[in-house]
Amino acid sequence: MKPFSYYSKPQISYPLKINYITFYVYDKGECIYEKSNSTTESITKSQLSRKYPNAVIQEVFDEDTYKARCKEYDAENTRLYQEFQDDLFEEYGVSDNPKKFKCFELAWEHGHSSGYEEVYNHFGDLVELILD
Repeated sequence: MKPFSYYSKPQISYPLKINYITFYVYDKGECIYEKSNSTTESITKSQLSRKYPNAVIQEVFDEDTYKARCKEYDAENTRLYQEFQDDLFEEYGVSDNPKKFKCFELAWEHGHSSGYEEVYNHFGDLVELILD
């Protein structure tokens, strides 16, 4: 079984909405500034308002890219959850046991709020009930 931190730390970072915003600053009909927050430095509309007090600031949110990134993040978390479950079943030798999912559901219900290690501990306590 891998370390518990492996399962709880997806390789994909959580997508923040602010990282999918592009600001356009217009003065006298011309775009004088364009900045996407997908870079390392984030900027806010209020910062731009202070820097360009007489300009019009347009904020454009790239919803499609944001939603795609959220799906990738969710898929990665689902993959890690499934991998943890499979590794747990293998660790306790119950991969072929028909009651393994019920045992896991109970362990998850009682321990997931404290992390994968606690689920592991609860599963270890409950697995004796399904062994022949």
